[in-house]
Amino acid sequence: MTIRSALRRRRSAVLPSIVAALALALAGCGGGGDEQDAESLLDKAFATPIPSANVDISAELDLDGLAGLGEPLRVRASGPYVRARGRLPQLDIDVEIRTRDADGALETGFLSTGERVFLEFGGVYYEQDPEQVAATNRRLARDRERGGDGSLADLGLDARAWVVDAEVVGTEDVGGASTDHVSGTLDVAAVLEDLDGLVRESGGALGDGRGQLGEEQIERLASAVGDPSFDVYVGREDGVVRRLTVRLDVTVPEDDRQSLGGLERAAIRLTLELDDVGGDQAVTAPRNARPIAELTSLLGGLDALAADSLGAGGEGAPDAGAGEGGATADDFEAYGDCLEQAAPNDAEAIDRCSQLLP
Repeated sequence: MTIRSALRRRRSAVLPSIVAALALALAGCGGGGDEQDAESLLDKAFATPIPSANVDISAELDLDGLAGLGEPLRVRASGPYVRARGRLPQLDIDVEIRTRDADGALETGFLSTGERVFLEFGGVYYEQDPEQVAATNRRLARDRERGGDGSLADLGLDARAWVVDAEVVGTEDVGGASTDHVSGTLDVAAVLEDLDGLVRESGGALGDGRGQLGEEQIERLASAVGDPSFDVYVGREDGVVRRLTVRLDVTVPEDDRQSLGGLERAAIRLTLELDDVGGDQAVTAPRNARPIAELTSLLGGLDALAADSLGAGGEGAPDAGAGEGGATADDFEAYGDCLEQAAPNDAEAIDRCSQLLP
């Protein structure tokens, strides 16, 4: 599966949920208090929201057996975050995806002003359906009226219960702040149970609205994970989380490999670091954004082009068309350049761009 194919499958309706999930994850990562034992540090760290911060997320995925992906993937996401109550937060996150030894990278990103949500691709911003964003904000407002605090617990995710056997193992400077380093084990079964419940409660926003994992499947998947370690770095003065790291090594059971595209093993390393906590962060809406439907169409065409290129001339066949009379890679590049020059409300200009595609 290509990177473009993976992005294409991330339907536009899911975007508000992606933004909300990241926001809620950050909202549950605060802290406070003077108690220095590991349990108290984690209790407080997962209970108090963070008002604002610069977010830096890095991940490396080493996937063995997955067709078309022979090198580890590196993902980097960074940008400002501002908490909101009863609606989506402000976010401006740039995302870069590359293989370990690749010179180039796929760059994308997403931005939320709280009332509007955008996906950035190829240097162009595409706006999520305003009705879907408004619906998400109405749900968040209802949660707040019922006493929700914007934490993961509002979604039925007990993130604190994901960490077991925790202990303070030392101190470390993180982003200029002295922190207590708490190390523990990630309870994979608890994570899977919570996430499966989130899918069921989402009513289709994150899939088809049905939980997919039974108790037996959760146990089997949890047992396939080795070295599920979790580290938290909590500020000594303010009790605020400054860094989270997760490490997982997964050996996929043979019976499940076919359904996962041949994946045999996965090693996952993820770090989330927060800087300038409580600082002034600014997020503004981009100008000349286009409807998300244009991006869905463009990515669908690019993925079809890649599939037909492989079928016609093998991997790397240059400028293969998407069937007889179909669009070429040059056609899509010209189409993207044309859209960048056209005003978002200029229907005639956008139509002329569309005519560049056979």
